[in-house]
Amino acid sequence: MDETIKILREQTVICSQMPTIFNELIKVMRENSPEVQEPLRKVGKLMHELAENEKKSQEFLKSVNAPNFKEYIFAQEKSLKRDVAEKLLNKSADAQIQLRRQLIELKALLDSGKSFVDFNLNILTNTAASETYGDKAQRDSQRSRRLFDANV
Repeated sequence: MDETIKILREQTVICSQMPTIFNELIKVMRENSPEVQEPLRKVGKLMHELAENEKKSQEFLKSVNAPNFKEYIFAQEKSLKRDVAEKLLNKSADAQIQLRRQLIELKALLDSGKSFVDFNLNILTNTAASETYGDKAQRDSQRSRRLFDANV
């Protein structure tokens, strides 16, 4: 049980640091600041630590022949160490839920930034609109209906 507590404590500490760094990254992205390198470096470092922790977790679970920590912990008899392990497991799960929310926000910001870059690159390179959308389509088209007509 000591090894379980050690691994879960390490995971909880890492997961508790990530929301702060993700908030930093979100703030930088919202402000379009060029200072994105430092938060990304921090995220990369924590992701590496989390990967190492996951490797330890998998090795431990393999050694005790358990599919996951939850099942392993609940298979143990009631004790103070089991209660500590349960609390750490719950804290880790809560932190992961918060991280998922932040990742959804980061993904939306990245998608928005990508669309902005695509739009500006098209303007800078004078990319012509296709026949469906350009001025020529409005004047010379033989089509009786347009792509976005309400009657279609």
